[in-house]
Amino acid sequence: MSLKVSRLLDGDLIQEETAEALNSVAADANERDRVTVYTLIGDTLRGNSTPDDGYTKRILERIKREC
Repeated sequence: MSLKVSRLLDGDLIQEETAEALNSVAADANERDRVTVYTLIGDTLRGNSTPDDGYTKRILERIKREC
């Protein structure tokens, strides 16, 4: 699913794929975390600062444990 999340955030999905990807993200905590991480990566690449209350750090630590 991570490819679809990436394509979703890039706006590269057709309507049916978008609905499927959004439903999958809504139903899966790991996919929601992935959306957050991909969004933060995109913000970083674009030079946008993102305030963090520790949420992002917890997600990144969780991903490291799972890999």
